[in-house]
Order: sequence, then structure tokens, then C-alpha cells
Amino acid sequence: MASGGYGGPSTARANNGGPSAAPATPQAEAVQSKRDLASWWKGFKRGNPKGQEEKDIESQGIFGVPLGQSIRYANVAISLVNEHGQSYIYGYVPIVVAKCGVFLKEKATDVEGIFRLSGAEKRIKDLKQIFDSPDRYGKGLDWSGYTVHDAANILRRYFNQLPEPIIPLDFYERFRAPLRNHQASAVGPMDAQGPDIGHFDTDAAIRTYQMLITELPPLNRQLLLYILDLLAVFASKSDLNKMTTPNLAAIFQPGLLSHPTHDLSPPAYRLSQDVLIFLIENQDSFLIGMQGTEADEATVQDVQSGANSPLKAPTTPTIPA
Repeated sequence: MASGGYGGPSTARANNGGPSAAPATPQAEAVQSKRDLASWWKGFKRGNPKGQEEKDIESQGIFGVPLGQSIRYANVAISLVNEHGQSYIYGYVPIVVAKCGVFLKEKATDVEGIFRLSGAEKRIKDLKQIFDSPDRYGKGLDWSGYTVHDAANILRRYFNQLPEPIIPLDFYERFRAPLRNHQASAVGPMDAQGPDIGHFDTDAAIRTYQMLITELPPLNRQLLLYILDLLAVFASKSDLNKMTTPNLAAIFQPGLLSHPTHDLSPPAYRLSQDVLIFLIENQDSFLIGMQGTEADEATVQDVQSGANSPLKAPTTPTIPA
């Protein structure tokens, strides 16, 4: 059972459009993709130029800060119990995600339009400052005076403002491959999908995703498993809250599985959403505590070392096909 303010993993069985069109020709698309990627990567590096690291550490915010940096000073430890009844640290999630997740699970699963309706901008700014501020970063926050829509909005902002999606860019195409040419078979027919080609094996796709999740960096995979659990809880009550898996996927896909070179490609946008739909609908197969997903000793030591340990350089993204 989880501790440390996490609230425990709760398993639930969960049973669009896109932006404007991409460049007209493959050659133009490739040139534009490389230009977009170069611009995005330049902007990412500009956000942390040499000599900026000390300022980043001093400010110690969480919004717009890489997960591997902010988790050192704004984390909640997830503790589980093994088969011998012994408690151990399974991993870590950001305080803002844990606090909002627990609050939303307790108060908002039957609220219609949750994650779609906005909260009050003043209260959201207050929450952002609370979660951005040392030394507590929102730990111990009293939700009195705030609504579930405020919490849902601040959770979305955290994910959307991360410098890199939770599924790292190096894993982008690997997570999309199992559903490529099988979208309708995997999640049902929807606009902008490519045609189905050949037989789709659901069990084989689940096994592939289980393997891919275990290969993610520890902090990313534990945060992915946490948010999949949260979204599956809301999807299971979509008759009340109107948050179906396609709705949830459309809202959270940019912060979970996206690539800057595909922002203007509706088919690519659709495939990434369908992958997230598939993961939410099969969340029972991707549980917190799943074998091979706990943090290794090096990650635990890295997180516990605090904000003054050397920052890890971001991985250079690759251009997807």
C-alpha cells in the first residue's frame, strides 16, 4: 500500500480533431520538420544556457522545469509492501501530481466536464505559486477555498509546460509503432485515422507496451503509470463526468506523447491520441508496482541527493519518420 501522501494506486477498468494540415509534399514536410525541430531544440537549450543552471537551482520551481531536476526537491515517495510484508521505496512522483491526483480522485470523479472546464485564473495562479515555492512546494496544501476545476487545471498546466513529454522523444516512435496501421482495430474508428492493414493482436500490443514501459527512465515510467491510473479512474465513470477515453486522451496527449515535428500533422496527432486511448483502456495491464518498474538504487540516490547534485544533460531528440 502506498504512503507518503500518494494515496495509493487505485485500479479501475476503463472500458478530436487536430491542428491544420502539414506541408503538402514529403520533401517539404521533411524540410519543415527539420526546421521545426532545430528551432524547438534551440529554444529548449536557450531556456537553460551555460551559467543558467545556478539560477535554475536557486529558483527551484517546477513548472517548465525538467522532471529529473524538479523531482529532487519537490517529490512524494511512493512506498509499497513486498511479498514479505516489508515496506520499500518504489519510486517518486512530483508533489503537484500526487496532491492534485489524490484530491481529484476523492472529489471529482463524478463532476461533469472535469479537465475541460476552467477554474478561476486567480486561484490557479495562487496554486501555481504554492507548488512553485520552496521549501514545501505544495506539500501539506489545504484545498479549502479551491475547487476541483482549479486542481484539474493546474495538473494539466504542469504536464503541458514540461520541456519534454513524459514519454521521452527517443521513445516517441516506439510507442506509436504497435498501433500504426491498426488504429481502428485497437480503439475503434475515428476521424483522421490511417487505414487498418492486417490483423491486430491486442495481447501482443499489451506485451509490447509492458516492455516499453519498463525501458523508460524510472521517473518517467512511474509518472506515466500514475497518470494512466488516474485517467482510467475517470474514464470508468465517464457516464457521470463525460470524460471518455478519447476526451481524456485529447486533453493529456500533448504532455504525454507528442513531438514538435508532428504538431501540424492531423494523422500523426490522431495516432498519438489513439496510443493513449489504448493505454488508458488497458490500464489494468500497466499497474504501479508492475514487475520491472520500481526505481533502481541509482535513481533513488539521485533523487535523495537533492537539488545541488549535477544536472543531467537532456537527450538530443531524433526526427520521427
